[in-house]
Amino acid sequence: MRSKLFVFALLSVFLLTTMILAGKDEPGTAKKDGKAEIVWHRLDEGMKLAKEQDKKLFVNFTTDWCGWCKKMNATTFKEPVIIEYIDKFFIAVKVNGDSKDSLNLDGWLTTEKQITKEFGVNSYPTYWFLSSDNVRIAPMKGYRDKDGLFDILDYLKDDLYKTTAFKDFMEQRKKK
Repeated sequence: MRSKLFVFALLSVFLLTTMILAGKDEPGTAKKDGKAEIVWHRLDEGMKLAKEQDKKLFVNFTTDWCGWCKKMNATTFKEPVIIEYIDKFFIAVKVNGDSKDSLNLDGWLTTEKQITKEFGVNSYPTYWFLSSDNVRIAPMKGYRDKDGLFDILDYLKDDLYKTTAFKDFMEQRKKK
């Protein structure tokens, strides 16, 4: 009887462990109501992760009152292809332009509101792309649908911006 109880307990632990591990997502993604979603980091945390993982930063400057920001959150940022692409090639960062939450950027103490001014953000949503060593690549303003954002992410992920104008990239894409 004791050996059956031991086998049952061992089997239960094995099944529980298997179920937990099977439910884990790729690093950077989370699940809400069973659906993958983007994991947004603070800027200071994201900058460190970008260096460690050698990924570009996708910095989302937003506010709580921004209607287009809410639409991006409800549509584009819910698209599986966007979630997967951002997770694979970028570190996602969210900065609230109205927030006085403090940030420590390699010893520079600042706030989200101040960093928003530092990046010259004056409308929302605005997105900044940074290299893994935190060098600013380019900003992008306004709402983007799934296809529009995907094209930009695809263009930036392999550093094509260094050799090819976005217009030329899109023309080449249309020919394929």
